[in-house]
Amino acid sequence: MKSNLSAWNYVKNNKRSAATMISALALSFAVIYIVYVLLMTSVEGFKPMLLEFPKKVGFFSISGKTLEKSKVKGAEDGDPKEKMQVLLDTLRSKEGVRDITWVQVLKAQLQAVIGMWSEEFPLYESTEEIEKYLDHTGAKLVNGRLPSAAGEVVISSMVMKNQKMQIGDWFRKDAFGETFRIVGEVESDLMVSVGMPNHHYNSGSYYVIQYDEANADLTAFFKEMGVELGATDTVYDLPAHREHFREDCDELIADIVNTISAVVMFFVAVTMLIAYVSFLRNRVNEYCLYTSIGYRRGEVYGMTMREMFIIFGIGFLIGMVLAIPSAILLKTAVLDPAGIISAAWYPGMIAKLASIMLLILGMLQIPVLVSLWKMKTIDRLED
Repeated sequence: MKSNLSAWNYVKNNKRSAATMISALALSFAVIYIVYVLLMTSVEGFKPMLLEFPKKVGFFSISGKTLEKSKVKGAEDGDPKEKMQVLLDTLRSKEGVRDITWVQVLKAQLQAVIGMWSEEFPLYESTEEIEKYLDHTGAKLVNGRLPSAAGEVVISSMVMKNQKMQIGDWFRKDAFGETFRIVGEVESDLMVSVGMPNHHYNSGSYYVIQYDEANADLTAFFKEMGVELGATDTVYDLPAHREHFREDCDELIADIVNTISAVVMFFVAVTMLIAYVSFLRNRVNEYCLYTSIGYRRGEVYGMTMREMFIIFGIGFLIGMVLAIPSAILLKTAVLDPAGIISAAWYPGMIAKLASIMLLILGMLQIPVLVSLWKMKTIDRLED
């Protein structure tokens, strides 16, 4: 007999049960997606500081102890001061290296929904040096003025919004007191900030180097020059920032998302399993009737699986219809005004949720197959 079993009949005739399962699936998918959007603020927000800024600017400090034991090319037998001078001269001679200056630094902080990142910015001695730095990094002054006196700083507009700062405020008053005053706001895709020192209040001192991306691997340069970097040395270059990003953002967020997804989907899977076992028991007579009038078990199985695909498919689509507009609203109404960088569209996560849906569907085949295996025709129901 040609199969004409409709998968829609059960859905249409059992609207309450189908709606309950669809709602559970839709809310589960939507919640996981929204949580993912919130967690990804740590990735989206820190990406400019960790992956883009170090393509233009690096910081380093090498101790005298390291230089003393290192065989620096061109100054193998020199003292630490001579070796450092050779390193600086070699760097300055490279095409794409614009400036190297010993400076004090401060740290600008950016808060995400989960976590905070602090990035060094230099304190130059003159307004002219600050102008050159802003030109090199592509930052534009949009409000206020450039620093012209000790303790004056200009801060990235995104950092100012994120940290609830205004022009005229004291920069990080909790850490430095009334030492550094914000006199300007700069617009920068790299979240650039810069200022002038005020005596010896700072977050450290380093050589700051302005370069192009081709020179952004300082660690490789020092190794090539014979410098044996140790625990007392600091190199903030592109490879170091990429490693921080991989460990502290990508991998950490991925682990959190996978854990949350696994927990939520475990409970969804268990709930759906219980629900399907229940309705399969209630439909034993229906399935027996189908086999009694000539339908094969495979045809009944196909109908049941189509029912499941309909319910899961509708649940998934409704979940995404709920999740994506909610993510856009969350971004525009909450995250953007708070200075938290975010995105609302993650096709990779949608594909992952679809994979999870298929995994649960695969698990639900077990009770379906067991029920169909035990199924009898009407004339054998009493056996």
